Amino acid sequence: MKQYLMLTNEELKRSWKMIVSVILAMASIEILTIVGRVIYHERQVKEYMSYAKLSESDAIETIGELSFQQASSYFSYVIMIGIVLVILYAIQIWYRDWLGESKYIYRLLLLPGSRAKIFFAKWTSLALVIISFIGLQWVVIQLSYVIFNWLIKDDYRASSFNMSMALKQLYTMNVVDLLLIVLVSLFVVSFLFMLVLLERSYRKAKGLIFIILEVAFLLLITVGNMYVIEKLDIFLSQEISAIMVAIFVLYFVYTIWKSLRLLKWKISV
Repeated sequence: MKQYLMLTNEELKRSWKMIVSVILAMASIEILTIVGRVIYHERQVKEYMSYAKLSESDAIETIGELSFQQASSYFSYVIMIGIVLVILYAIQIWYRDWLGESKYIYRLLLLPGSRAKIFFAKWTSLALVIISFIGLQWVVIQLSYVIFNWLIKDDYRASSFNMSMALKQLYTMNVVDLLLIVLVSLFVVSFLFMLVLLERSYRKAKGLIFIILEVAFLLLITVGNMYVIEKLDIFLSQEISAIMVAIFVLYFVYTIWKSLRLLKWKISV
């Protein structure tokens, strides 16, 4: 346990500056887009008033009021960039140990005790990054909504509270939705870990073949089960959800088991 905690701390220390910089940059971009969108909308109204010789209320009626959903429309793109960066980090967190002159991976593999602690240290560091990212997004969305209401004039603001489904889930922080987001994220991380360890175990063509087989296996399970359930048409919606969750959990466990097995028996110093 002590080695596991030390390795987790080491993983976070090695990337902490980069992670904080990226997260803060994304948060700044999101807040600036809210401010910029409000200023741009107000400028549009004033320019249209001057051009068409209309009153403010007529200009707003023509151009339209600004809702928070419109002002935060770029949030989804920023979140997608964040997801891509987490995926890249999940791959980089392994490969950086093999790269460079120090070959840090050899020091890790030669540590006494089970190699499982290496896997779970990296897995835990990714989990903490994901949870931190989700938590900060919640803060940014809450803060952005306050800034939006503070900057925009009442006459310019749409009265209805509209928000995209993804942002609404983060805004409300529903426990079930939050747990689902974290679990799916950790499944993706575990799946990527398994693919990286397959490549490191077999290398070159053989490793690529195993990676293709694992991806095909996942697609086959997903599509096959959806097809069977649809054709049988004997399950209630709750039963279908339970079956899909059970399959998801089983495959989640499989990815971790496979990764640990590769790390123990296939990866050599």
